[in-house]
Amino acid sequence: MDLRRKHYVGVKTRNFTTVQEAKEFANGIAEQVSKTGLNGISAIGTDARIKVWSGQLAVFGKTVEDAIDLALKHFASEKAKMETPYAAELLSCWVDDKITNPLKPLRPRSLKAIRVNANAFKRDFGTMRIAEIDRTYVEQYIKKKDVSNQTRKNKLNLLSQFFNWAIYKQHITIINPTKGIEINVVNETPKFFTVEQCVSIMTAVKDTPVMSYYAICLFAGVRPDEAKRMTWDNVLLNANEIALTANITKTKKPRLFTIEDNLVKWLNYADNKKPLIPVNQRKLAEAATNNINFDWIQDGMRHTFCTMHYAKYSSMEALRKTMGNSPSVIDKFYKGTITKSEVEKFWKIMPHNIIKPEVPATKTAAA
Repeated sequence: MDLRRKHYVGVKTRNFTTVQEAKEFANGIAEQVSKTGLNGISAIGTDARIKVWSGQLAVFGKTVEDAIDLALKHFASEKAKMETPYAAELLSCWVDDKITNPLKPLRPRSLKAIRVNANAFKRDFGTMRIAEIDRTYVEQYIKKKDVSNQTRKNKLNLLSQFFNWAIYKQHITIINPTKGIEINVVNETPKFFTVEQCVSIMTAVKDTPVMSYYAICLFAGVRPDEAKRMTWDNVLLNANEIALTANITKTKKPRLFTIEDNLVKWLNYADNKKPLIPVNQRKLAEAATNNINFDWIQDGMRHTFCTMHYAKYSSMEALRKTMGNSPSVIDKFYKGTITKSEVEKFWKIMPHNIIKPEVPATKTAAA
């Protein structure tokens, strides 16, 4: 019997003592082909294991050679993964690149956030190779973090930056494993200081070296880190304006905006012969606000200004120009709701009419 056919790797011919035996064998092959297809007879007469494998693969229309090819590709892929650098090693390189890259200089606060998160990633990823971290792993990793969705989103964003860098540096050739992972953030109503709390803050800092810093943050909505880099050169009192240069702003874009009358009063009240912001601002701020009797709100002064300004003017464009944010960000993170009477009281907070709080001080506030 001639068994030769394309891709057949078994015995080419079979000999029988009688025609009847040959016919019975041929009928058996025909039955096998009807059940499993032609691939089912690709290795007749070879190793028994290969015969079994051939039958199993034939159900899927594949041969032993197909299976071997697939296995080799898989082994090569696994080998390539294990030859990629360790994630921890690359995270260190990424941070160094961020620090030393003169084309994209970062603010100290941004660099600190990158360092802190990179160290956490290094601890969590352990000895994993960079190519072993796939989308499923990243998604589960982010889910397990016992933090808010906003913090999860921030971490995912940094991971995305890291993998984009690794791909750009050709350490991996895969698609960024963070791509397609969505995190929904439900934003609460922005918290801000009440008028009474604002009065307490300005009462506490009045006639201290940090008075101008608090006045600028509270009545102009300038970011704390931006305010700390300001000098009297940025204050244009003759025009009732503040001019922030690109080396001061978070966005690295200059910002010029009109300031309110009460801030003009506070800055005129300040001693312009002394630095607008003292060198040891943080220590002085902690000392000045040590006896404030309410919990400090993170970014509370900026939130308060945004809320009061919008309530007064109902102009998102004017607010955007002052704060340096897009309208969507302002509406999402900064703008709360407040009554008209409270708004009027806020803009009347000036050096000559602030009233000291009557409630005894118990808690420490953070500048």
